[in-house]
Amino acid sequence: MSEAPDACSDVWRAARVDVAFKETPETRSIERTGPRLERRFTVARQLRGAYRHEDQWASVLEYEVGKTRGGVSYGLTVPDVLADLTGRTVSWTSHREPANCASSEGDHPELLSGDTLRDAEGQLLLLTVPSAPTTPEGDVLLPSGLVPELHVRWELAGCERRKGARTQGARLRFEDARKRGASPVTVSVGETKRLVLGGTRYEVRVVRAQADTEDRCGQAVFTVFREGLREQQR
Repeated sequence: MSEAPDACSDVWRAARVDVAFKETPETRSIERTGPRLERRFTVARQLRGAYRHEDQWASVLEYEVGKTRGGVSYGLTVPDVLADLTGRTVSWTSHREPANCASSEGDHPELLSGDTLRDAEGQLLLLTVPSAPTTPEGDVLLPSGLVPELHVRWELAGCERRKGARTQGARLRFEDARKRGASPVTVSVGETKRLVLGGTRYEVRVVRAQADTEDRCGQAVFTVFREGLREQQR
């Protein structure tokens, strides 16, 4: 497993989580309207480390609902896998839409996206954010209503600005949005830190954190795991 980089690195690959979804027949998922797709199911079978691509392998949650068969795959960096969730009822939600701001790389809007996995009671198990715009005002934009328990902001990490670069390295501040006066946890690229939400402990890993220097949107990429959900398989 690769070592964590310093806070000014562009990306920490070992913290990345890639999510994929497949369902047959595909009618329901293809005909969805809007940016959000949601499924609630009991995990019938779980494959851990089942498929490998380069430095990642997949933990697949399989399910059957009537005549529909589906699966949600979480690609984690080897040797990480998800803890065994077989037989447990979970809810998976995926959100993808263009953000309402221009990105650092050009005139196209930055992507606003996120996936949540929650237990039967609706408590967060896993949040993975492939792209969250960082605004000039210091906010990290998350899909509306996806993770109401979490508030995220950014601050500059004190990294040297590269010649000609439009972005600077940042670190992210996470706090419980439902607890007044909650102490924020500041996490840099390459760090894993503990965070408490609603009395439950989580670990936060920042993949990427960039702020724009000319009033456009930068980008944050991060994951939040329920403590104990991320295991290592040898």
